[in-house]
Amino acid sequence: MPIYEYKCEDCGKISEFLDNKNKLKCSSCGSLYLKKQFSTFSVVNKGNITGSDEKSCCGMTDPCDNPKRCCSK
Repeated sequence: MPIYEYKCEDCGKISEFLDNKNKLKCSSCGSLYLKKQFSTFSVVNKGNITGSDEKSCCGMTDPCDNPKRCCSK
């Protein structure tokens, strides 16, 4: 279910609501003068999941799925 964000035009506080069908009022001052905000989103890039810039024993940046097979250990 999406979360809608509204900024109060009286006090400036941003409030979040689960729907926008009901009459909305500011959770801080009770004002009915709210302006819908554009929602932001983020992208998580897992990249190197080992947490370091070191390469694996094979020289790959991703960890080996089977180091014994790959690195002959």
